[in-house]
Amino acid sequence: MVLAGVLILAGIAGGGYFVYVSAAADVILLCMGLYRILRTDRILLAWDGNLLALGVGTAGFLLSTCWAVDSGMAMMGFIKFLPVLLYLLFFCQRLEQREQLVDMLPVMGSMMTLISFLMMQVPIWREYVSVSGRLAGFFQYPNTYAIFLLVCFIISVYEIGRKKPLWFSLGCMTLLLSGIFMSGSRTVFVLTVLTALALVLLKKEIRRVMLPFLALCFLAAAAVGVWTGGNSILRLVQISAHSSTFLGRILYARDAVSLILRHPFGLGYYGYHFMQQEIQTGVYSVVNVHNELLQFMLDAGVIPALFFYGCVLKSIFSHGTCMRNKLVLTVLLLHSLFDYDFQFLVMLLVLLLFLDIRSLREMKVTPSVKVFVSFIAVILILTAIPLGCSGFCYSRGMYRQALNWYPGNTMAEIMLLGEAGTAEELEDLANSILLRNHHVAGAYSARARAAFAKGDMEGFIRDKLTAINLAPYQYEEYLDYMDSLFLAMDQYLEAQDVGSAQMCLKRAEAVPVLLKENETKTSRLGWEIRDRPETKLPPEYLKLLGKKKREINMQISAEKGRN
Repeated sequence: MVLAGVLILAGIAGGGYFVYVSAAADVILLCMGLYRILRTDRILLAWDGNLLALGVGTAGFLLSTCWAVDSGMAMMGFIKFLPVLLYLLFFCQRLEQREQLVDMLPVMGSMMTLISFLMMQVPIWREYVSVSGRLAGFFQYPNTYAIFLLVCFIISVYEIGRKKPLWFSLGCMTLLLSGIFMSGSRTVFVLTVLTALALVLLKKEIRRVMLPFLALCFLAAAAVGVWTGGNSILRLVQISAHSSTFLGRILYARDAVSLILRHPFGLGYYGYHFMQQEIQTGVYSVVNVHNELLQFMLDAGVIPALFFYGCVLKSIFSHGTCMRNKLVLTVLLLHSLFDYDFQFLVMLLVLLLFLDIRSLREMKVTPSVKVFVSFIAVILILTAIPLGCSGFCYSRGMYRQALNWYPGNTMAEIMLLGEAGTAEELEDLANSILLRNHHVAGAYSARARAAFAKGDMEGFIRDKLTAINLAPYQYEEYLDYMDSLFLAMDQYLEAQDVGSAQMCLKRAEAVPVLLKENETKTSRLGWEIRDRPETKLPPEYLKLLGKKKREINMQISAEKGRN
């Protein structure tokens, strides 16, 4: 019941993407695990590569807090990944329940698709289950939802003629394929076609059922996609290796590699997001790199990432893994190289169900072990609760409450910058962020605004240029910088302070040069994606710059004439 409950919780609560879902899973698994250990003298553990890989991965997230870009957010990453190891440990005690959990997935996916489709028809609920007209289920992200449905589809195919009636399996498969179509996920669509072909070749006994059924399903699902607006179908027919989305993923990955080479032990959770603007060679802003192998390296380090992917590959090539499980692990592994599936807890838990877990050994639980485990469990529970509550408040827009629960929630503090009412409050928030994390361009920009409000032009220019240096593709920062310099010039000229006005003019004249540098910094891929860098000031700014220069020169001439 605990294993099924945690799996369902992760599935219906946004796919388990948010930290508070993982924190809830941590508390449930820790409490139930502690209860079991205190009541028994023996437990089962799988002494194999899976336990080693997840142990190293969890340790990687924890250790990354020591050198992370932002230690506060890195701790949230540890809490987010911890349920995977706990689930495996609990899973080892109930390994006989594996098939029951697997059988539950197609029903879960089918029901989610049906409910989500119905919710899409109601305007006030549509945003909760769709993105730009694409079905996203409860995950609120169509691509990961689609790969979840594909996993469920593979399971349904292998259930034909076995456990459930034929009509039930075919009904689930129809709903699952329809959900994949309505998601508009191009990568999953390609994987679905390849998977269907593989299933027809591998499952000889169901070819007579599968071939006509698949043909009808594809036609029916396409019809549903057109009927619901056609956005999803339009995306599917636009599959191209030259699409902006595909090239963007290559660009993210290429830029991320430079960070991995410089930081092989990881940047901590959200570390990539904070450092991304400093190393990117194109215009984009993403939280995840859309490649889980690289994301794992960025978050926890190269070694934990290789261990994790190594254990999945080992199960794929293991003789003890059945063909169904090999196929599921293969599609999960392939899709994870093009998206951020494993940021969703439910996908990691699903992955665990198909790993080749063997070598179960019975371990004696001594009183000293019980005391030690109890101590660690209590510490983890007391850590997970405030972090989970903070994450929940943040997801609901309650940023001050989020910080009250956990002061290390940097993302909540960043959001509060936009709500600051005074220059002092803005400066205090910015300084608080920069004490933990000096890679936040927005904090420097906020501190610059506070300095400008106080009349500290030197501080304004210093912090604004730092913000621009950290985020060179933020075009709005250049325009805001210019607007403030123009205003300062007017005030200095009105006060007859020509020297200060000249200083501002000199800084303003350097802005076109700063923008021009982005042109040489941008990679070829950066010019091929949809969003391209702005490398010139708007004409009206150039005209205003010329006007201010003439005004300053006229005042200088007037002063010379008086002297």
